[in-house]
Amino acid sequence: MKISTRIWAGLAAAAVMSLGMSFASFAAEGWTSEDGQWKYKDSNGNFVTNAWKTSGGEYFYLDSNGVMAVNHFIDDTYYVNERGARVTNSWIHLTETLDGKEPGWYFVNSSGKLVEDKWETINNLRYCFDEEGRMRTGWYFDDDDIYYLGSEDQGYVKTGWRCLAWDEEDEPEEGDVSENYSSAGDDTKWFYFRDNGKAERADSGEYETAVINGNKYYFDENGIMMSGWVAVNDQESGDSTGISKFVYLGDENSGVMAKSKWLELDEHPGDSDDSEEITDDDSEDFPEEGDSRWYYFESDGTPAYLDSGAKTMSAATTKVNGSSYFFNQYGCMQTGLLKITTSEGKGLVGYFGDLDSNGRMYTGKKSGVHVDGDTYTYYFAESGSNKGAGYSGEKDDYLYYEGRQIEADDGSDYQVYAIDGKLYLISESGKVQTKSKTYKVDGDYTYEISGGKLYWINDDEERQGEVTADDAEHISEVEYDKEYDLG
Repeated sequence: MKISTRIWAGLAAAAVMSLGMSFASFAAEGWTSEDGQWKYKDSNGNFVTNAWKTSGGEYFYLDSNGVMAVNHFIDDTYYVNERGARVTNSWIHLTETLDGKEPGWYFVNSSGKLVEDKWETINNLRYCFDEEGRMRTGWYFDDDDIYYLGSEDQGYVKTGWRCLAWDEEDEPEEGDVSENYSSAGDDTKWFYFRDNGKAERADSGEYETAVINGNKYYFDENGIMMSGWVAVNDQESGDSTGISKFVYLGDENSGVMAKSKWLELDEHPGDSDDSEEITDDDSEDFPEEGDSRWYYFESDGTPAYLDSGAKTMSAATTKVNGSSYFFNQYGCMQTGLLKITTSEGKGLVGYFGDLDSNGRMYTGKKSGVHVDGDTYTYYFAESGSNKGAGYSGEKDDYLYYEGRQIEADDGSDYQVYAIDGKLYLISESGKVQTKSKTYKVDGDYTYEISGGKLYWINDDEERQGEVTADDAEHISEVEYDKEYDLG
């Protein structure tokens, strides 16, 4: 305990710092000793009772019997030591109950009065005393404020970070002393006490934020620093699961809110104490505990997620350091060939790399796209609000459908495909044929292009009629690694 002077007192005797004086110096006409007890006679020769008398600049008290009191509290306000002198600016430590005061530390001020029912700064440390003047220790709950005052030999407010024993099943009561620890666990928690000793804490049922050394933290109503996934926000428009309610606060010894950063986590909002705040849609997108997933946390701490109102590829993805990434409705980064169908029924196909890639969205022409065991060439828009979306139609003399390059079947030479009502004659290499001439299929004359139109022809190269959409090859359903229907 950081105090200047202490006095120890018991029921019968106390060890007190000697003041180096004796009653032998008292004037004979006032002070007198009888049977080893000091008394004081007034000018009439009567013994003075229930009053203070001075000598050598010190105060002494005569009790109801006229005997000088020693080692006692006077009027429940002052304390006299073993010599009977009133104590000032000193700590008093009782090891046993004395004059109704329980064991503990007490302090008397410069006038000798016991400090009671108040806060007091002593030697630059802040203490709290109860109604009897006893120094408070351990946990102290003052209305809406929480303090921790340390052990029985400390008693001053603790400030800054403290890792203290805290059993959530048996929370400490006022006055309980909690052991200090270096790290948090099941029964130990981190608390932060301001310079005035007050713990950072929230109102009942809520969370309180605090910026400490430039980092943002959250605390509950008990002042416990929160960690892991915590639902602290209102649900945003476009959030179909509740992921926008959450922030991630690191492990139990960190508590720092993640922002503007990537984190690979195997714990998820559904594993947290606030799991009821997120919807489990019973799909493979709902991350299970232990599954490692990548998240990106925006500058305000909100995880990036799939906006259910997205109508463009730009709105369905999140840009990080100049590159776009796709996050599902639970905020987990996805890879592979993905299709998003908007609420308006528009299909958007994007490619975000193979499994275990960094998930960056591709643009332009990309060969070697692996889907369902096969390999394809794709083309993805390179600009605009649908940048990264698979292209449908002719591009640089090749035909694409939802980004995939369309080719005639092996051995067929040429095939006709229709996209958005327009006919295309495609070679086995995927090249769109536009030159006005006749074309053979398996050695037989089959097609003719003339005047921008496509005709059927016979072996004599005579036209048999115009090719229609009904004659075109059916584009088989394209496979995707995952599909998201925002409708």
